[in-house]
Amino acid sequence: MEIFQKRTTARRDEVLGTLEELQAFLSERALEPRTRNAVEVAAEELLSNVSKYGFPEGLPGEVSFAVELGPGGVRLEIRDSGRPFDPTAAPPPPELTLDAEPGGRGLLLVRGLSGSMTYRRDGPLNVLVVEFPSP
Repeated sequence: MEIFQKRTTARRDEVLGTLEELQAFLSERALEPRTRNAVEVAAEELLSNVSKYGFPEGLPGEVSFAVELGPGGVRLEIRDSGRPFDPTAAPPPPELTLDAEPGGRGLLLVRGLSGSMTYRRDGPLNVLVVEFPSP
């Protein structure tokens, strides 16, 4: 099993740096392109959400991020000390129309790209696990 781990501040610039490191890690592995793309898109969406919504304005907290590559697929885990939020319980976004407001569809995208998504609150931490089974 191969693991990519990073602990950082949940600020946008730090998150972008982490995503670049993840992309480099994944590009050096023999991953099916569709799986690699799904992991990258989900990681970007989820880390961006933590950065934007997880902490009160001006008070960036910490986020730790791990991606495990195993024979059954890829496991992505995000832990943050932000506001409690269960993305698995978030209601679906309104129907997409031509005059719909942008945004609000990232979690729906992650659900569609992954095989499973689970959440738990572990003391002061949000813990989100997203799994991408091997094709």
